[in-house]
Amino acid sequence: MNANNSSRREFLSRLGIGALSIGAIAAVQACGKSEGGAAPKCDDMTGVDDAAKATRASLKYVDKSADPAKTCSKCLQYSAPEGGAACGGCKLFKGPVSADGNCQGFAPKPA
Repeated sequence: MNANNSSRREFLSRLGIGALSIGAIAAVQACGKSEGGAAPKCDDMTGVDDAAKATRASLKYVDKSADPAKTCSKCLQYSAPEGGAACGGCKLFKGPVSADGNCQGFAPKPA
């Protein structure tokens, strides 16, 4: 009977490890993907100088606005993405900007 208990425990242990491995792989593959209307991650600062990064930080830019009425796409300072890019730009600072983002420099587009 000990052999059966040992085999059963080993089987359940391997089953649990396998399930965790599959879950971890799925989580890694999903990381960074934009699903269900999620804002794209616009944080690639390649080529952006420290002064622009400081301006971006001082304006408290975020990729996802807490207020749907105040998103970058509704801001006068926003530049829409070109050529199929996921991220646009801003007249206030350099670097990629999400249409769903927000910062303290928000100025609504005229109606």
